[in-house]
Amino acid sequence: MRSPDVGTTLGKCIFDGNTIIEGSGMRSEHATLRQGKWVCGECLLGLRDEAFIAFLDECKQNDKEASELLKKVKKYGWSVNPDTGKLEKI
Repeated sequence: MRSPDVGTTLGKCIFDGNTIIEGSGMRSEHATLRQGKWVCGECLLGLRDEAFIAFLDECKQNDKEASELLKKVKKYGWSVNPDTGKLEKI
C-alpha cells in the first residue's frame, strides 16, 4: 500500500541514478530537465563550485575577445563611444 506522504515519481537523476519524487525536499524542489534528462537538486548543488568556476572562465574569455576586437577596430580608425557603447569613426 502506498503511503499518503509520497508524491508523484518525476524520474531518475542522470548523475546518481536515484528516483526523484515530488515533495521529497531538496532533491525534487530544485530538480530540472536538461535535454530530456532529469537532474536532481542535490546533484545541482554538488556541481555549484565547478559551475561557478566555468561561469567565471566564460566571462574572462568574453572580455578577452572584446578587447581583441577593440584592438582590431582601432587599427582601421574606429573607436567605441564610452557613453553609448557604439562604434564611431575617428
